[in-house]
Parts: sequence; structure tokens; C-alpha cells
Amino acid sequence: MIYTSRLTFITPAFLAGSNQNTPELRAASIRGQLRWWFRVLGGTREQEAQTFGGIHGESIASKVVVRVHAVAAQVAPSLTFNPMSDFGYIYYFAEVSGKKEGIHRTLQGSYFAPGTQFTLSVTERRPLGPRERALVDSAAQCLARLGCLGLRASRGCGAMTEEPVLERAMFAAWTRSLPKDFIVRCASDRVYKDWKSCQESLSAFLREFRKAGHLSSKTASALGYSNGRERESSALRLRPVLVKEGYLPVVMYTDAACAQNSLAALVSRMNDRV
Repeated sequence: MIYTSRLTFITPAFLAGSNQNTPELRAASIRGQLRWWFRVLGGTREQEAQTFGGIHGESIASKVVVRVHAVAAQVAPSLTFNPMSDFGYIYYFAEVSGKKEGIHRTLQGSYFAPGTQFTLSVTERRPLGPRERALVDSAAQCLARLGCLGLRASRGCGAMTEEPVLERAMFAAWTRSLPKDFIVRCASDRVYKDWKSCQESLSAFLREFRKAGHLSSKTASALGYSNGRERESSALRLRPVLVKEGYLPVVMYTDAACAQNSLAALVSRMNDRV
């Protein structure tokens, strides 16, 4: 066993399979995120292919098995918000996404509500080298503590927490063990009592961040953009992080996820504390 933990969603998670109106948590979704974290933590493309498999050139079978089991889903009433509010700045897209095809993800039962639990297990199918094994373990830990799954993942939807929940000081010490070029900051010093107010504060931060940098949602930048068929996901990631003291408004950035001009200088001027 490389990694196993009981995880709990702390924000709404918009995940689905072939039936887009029914929430479904699939191992394939988690595998994709593990590959992303593997690269962020320093794994090369070759190491990634040797570890998770690949089809470019010579086909390579995966050496790891990702399993999701014991899913205890929770269903909540529809989210209600003003599209022009800070909260709506994040969730409006989730509400309207796919409606032309009859997909209404924010109707009752169409998303995993906070409190939904599942067990994630990552095991070896074939032996890994020491470095690759350590990277997979770290990638799974990063996914649980800093990652998200599903629609609007870069904006904090589908955020998780491990058991047991860390104290803030322990979480801060762990973030300092990550690569130096992976920037982890808090948008403010405030610790929130609930996920909703924390995510709302992150949305307000994002609005001001865009305004300060004169970054349009239709102009190519490290914040991501969408202009017709041209689009790119954001290299700046925001999400509530649950610690024993409450919810931290955490902002992350890495050049490894960015194809546009770096935002590292702007992000580094934020609050240094986590």
C-alpha cells in the first residue's frame, strides 16, 4: 500500500460519469489529478509515464492502482446565490454549465455535498523505484490536502480533507516541505468558521486580484481564459483548507502549470502566513 485515507469533501463537488445528471466519483478522475501533482512535485514526463502508464510511442502499463471505495454520499438542497455576488462569482458557472444539454448540476441530488466521504487507496501493481514511490505518496497527500476534484476545481469546488484533520501549525510546516517553486499562501490572516464564508472570501480575493493585474477572463493569462474555442485552465488555484482551528483561504501557484506569463511575483506579495 502506497497511500490510503478516509477523505471528506468540504465544498460541493460537481462530478459525474456517463450520466451527467447523476454524481459519480471515479478513480479515473483521481488518477488524472495524481499525475498533475506528480509533475508539480518534480516528476519528469518519463517518470510519469513509467509510473502511471502512457500511450504515446510505446504503450506502457500503469504500475499503480487507484481505488475509490466505501463512498458515503450526502445530498443537499440546491445552492442559492446571487450571480453577481462573491459566492456567485464561483458557482454561477457550475449552475449554467451544460444546461443546453439538459444538465442541471445544482439541482437536488446532482452534486456531492460537503460531508460526503470516501476512501482512497493507491497500491502498486508492479514495484516502483524509491523516488517514484515517494512521489506517488506525496502526490496523494497533496491531492487530499490541497487538491480538488470536478468542475471548478481550480476555484475550490470539490475540496477535501483527510482524517485526522491537522492543526494549522502542522499544516503550515508541511507546506514548507513542498518544492520552493510551488507557492502556497493565505489570501488573508482570517480563519473562517464554515466553508461557504471561506470560499466566498476567496472569490472576493480573486475579483480584486484580476482587477489589480488588469486580467480579463477573455485575455490569455496565468489566471486562465476562455475566448471562443480557445481556453486554458488557471494556474492560480484557490480553495478552503480545513484545519482544527477552522477554514483557511488558501491560494496556490506554480509555473509548472502555467503556459502564460508567470504570476509568481504577484502571488509572492500576498500574506506569507499559512
